[in-house]
Amino acid sequence: MSSNEELEQMNERMDRLEQKFDHLAYHLQGNRRSPATRFLIGFAVVLAILLILMLCIGVIQFVSNAN
Repeated sequence: MSSNEELEQMNERMDRLEQKFDHLAYHLQGNRRSPATRFLIGFAVVLAILLILMLCIGVIQFVSNAN
């Protein structure tokens, strides 16, 4: 008798876990960005990195030409 009760409890726990996973998956899919947005963010990051590198190269050249 107790094994049947344990089995029922286990099934209820599995059902609750499955509901939680479904809920989590639904919310994770809702937070995805569109491909165009991802492209624009990547493009902006690349431009920022290039700007920083060019700024560093300019400072190094300025300092080395000062001598």
